[in-house]
Amino acid sequence: MKRLAPTVLVVCLLAATATAFAVSERLKLEESPVINVDIDHLVSPVCTSCGPNAHEARIGFRLRREQNIRLDIADSGGNVIRQGVGSGVFPASFQQFAWDGRDDSGRVVADGLYKAELRLVDEDRTFEFPDEIRVDATPPVIEDVSVRPQAFSPDGDGRADHVDLRYRLSEPAYAILYVGGRLKGPSYRHQPTGKIQWYGRRGGVVLSPGEHRLALAAQDPAGNLTPSTREFTVRIRYVQLSQRRYVARGRRLRVRVSTDATTVRWRLAGSGGTVTGRRAVRTLMLPVPPRAGRYRLAVTANGHRARATVVVRR
Repeated sequence: MKRLAPTVLVVCLLAATATAFAVSERLKLEESPVINVDIDHLVSPVCTSCGPNAHEARIGFRLRREQNIRLDIADSGGNVIRQGVGSGVFPASFQQFAWDGRDDSGRVVADGLYKAELRLVDEDRTFEFPDEIRVDATPPVIEDVSVRPQAFSPDGDGRADHVDLRYRLSEPAYAILYVGGRLKGPSYRHQPTGKIQWYGRRGGVVLSPGEHRLALAAQDPAGNLTPSTREFTVRIRYVQLSQRRYVARGRRLRVRVSTDATTVRWRLAGSGGTVTGRRAVRTLMLPVPPRAGRYRLAVTANGHRARATVVVRR
């Protein structure tokens, strides 16, 4: 009798295993009661810059037959944190419900991954959707911004035609540019680091020379928007002279020029000339008119002109 006990136990275990396998295989062959699942994968319950639909994760599916259901939300540990997002008896058709990212107490849940669970009440069976819902209620942080160059000339010559705003964010997000307090637009990609360029235009029109204020904000894919940074001042200038009035006493006048052009033309008291270099012209050495008086100096670069007064004293 003692020898038969282990044999009986082994036989019982094999029978139980075979039964479980058969049930498992039958369930696999059985048609799923839920098809055509469509679930939003990202939601921000507190997004203030999004449309109303962005505050909720839509959970849609089609029932093959009439079912008494209850739709719950569970966290990554399998704990149900929101019961009855949808419940009742529904016909064989497409159903859609919405979860606002809150628990049973009405509080916004912690950032993380959650799953929808469909309870088939009459069958005493739970159907867990494989799609995860990510809750993100935290806006990104702008950790660093650099703006170069601070003076540029959007004249299309390929030299300093735009400003680069390089940034580093706490998470992948879209960088958003503001010009003079007005929204210019977001970057094309959401990355934790990158740059956004400004070509000195508004509505396709190049802005006039002068100072302009730029600032950056960031918005993550969930729609959470971070406040903009401080404003950075940049200057559009095509050609600019260091002074509006020069006093000349010798035979040569040194004039400092701010430009990105490699060719600069000048005219003073009926004379003129051209200065060309491999790099942007920075200095002009001009002949001083022989007679005392006041003269107009004109300096041209890439079709743009700067003027100054030259006073000659003898």
